[in-house]
Amino acid sequence: MSFFTRKNPSSSLLRLVAGTMLLGLAAGCASQPKADQPKAAAFWPSYPDEPRIQYLRSIEKSTDIQPPKSKLEDLALGKEAEEVLPLRLPYGVKMWHGRIYVCDTGTSTVSIFDLAKKQTFVLGKSDADSMLKPSDIDIAPDGTKYVADNGRREIFVYGADDRFISAFALKDIKPVAVAVYQDELFVCDSLGKRVVVLNRRDGKLLRTIGGPGPKKGQFVLPISVAVDAEGNIYVMDVLKCLLQKFDHDGKLLMSFGQLADNVGGMVRPKQIAVDKQGIIYVVDSAIQNVQLFDQSGRLLTFFGAPGNHLGAMNTPVGISIHQGDIDLFKEWIHPAFEPEYLILVTNQAGPSKVAVYAMGKLKAGKTVADIRAAEGIVGAGISAGTDSGNKLLGAQTLPSDDKPRVFGPTPAPPATSK
Repeated sequence: MSFFTRKNPSSSLLRLVAGTMLLGLAAGCASQPKADQPKAAAFWPSYPDEPRIQYLRSIEKSTDIQPPKSKLEDLALGKEAEEVLPLRLPYGVKMWHGRIYVCDTGTSTVSIFDLAKKQTFVLGKSDADSMLKPSDIDIAPDGTKYVADNGRREIFVYGADDRFISAFALKDIKPVAVAVYQDELFVCDSLGKRVVVLNRRDGKLLRTIGGPGPKKGQFVLPISVAVDAEGNIYVMDVLKCLLQKFDHDGKLLMSFGQLADNVGGMVRPKQIAVDKQGIIYVVDSAIQNVQLFDQSGRLLTFFGAPGNHLGAMNTPVGISIHQGDIDLFKEWIHPAFEPEYLILVTNQAGPSKVAVYAMGKLKAGKTVADIRAAEGIVGAGISAGTDSGNKLLGAQTLPSDDKPRVFGPTPAPPATSK
């Protein structure tokens, strides 16, 4: 595991004196933001429907969570070399205990962004765990991490402390995605057109699901796998534009999806996720959004769209749902919005390489007017209401140019990557 951060001065005395100097200067000259200054915020679905999803923030490189030194620090401490870890072609993403783990096929590593400690690490750079094309990661409740390396055709295993444990060499298997359920590891095999089930402790083969073919229960190119709380398996076939759901033993339960750019259609579906309510999330890198479906395959709503607005997506590929750690994003959450869990999406183009959204609802006693109180940009959108269980319902249209509603000061377009 490698560590990226600024190099510290060699003299602790210099650091102490400089730090005291910085505190004094900061107290005397730092300008405080106005307490009532509103922040821009993007929501889905669009006004006048109640918001259910808010875009929070994005990460492109290590300095996004450990900011570069200020000119004041350069003056006090001297200008120093700074290591910056960029994300190039992120794919699979997971969050665990305040850390975001991103499979980066562009750097052949897994980048770890520790939001609490504001530090960045990488996995896959030592001789033992040198990666080639890490495409997906899943994390067991005990903290064990499983990384699918599509290039090396191996599953790399790391402990709760992020130290390398072992690698499962997979004969005649090309892993593109992984999902953990209890003591089993489900591996999406793009070579054998199937899902391979392994014992996650020792990597031994337990059984397989599906196989090559055009029929239901078969695959042309399986690209993503997810498991729900009951142990049901969901597999996305990118060439069929079809999601298939199997029970734990591999019996086909249902399927939905079709090649189309209209409501509920798919063009280039990539990763999938399933939340505790059973809502299915499908990332489409061609439509450039995330669509939400119920267990019958009915479209509920969607979020994201191409562009430069807040929450825009540019070739999105990866997604994961995360419970907890909402406090790490509290400065971005609108005061009238009550977040319930986080949604992480990776983009292979643009500056928002890892975009973080929150699923939630209006706080008790709040209305859309409380969010709309600050003048801002209001975009067109999809119509969606809520039922008594707060599940998303009622999507009717899916315009390809949809934008979120943005409240607050008009944000400047994000800087493009260099």
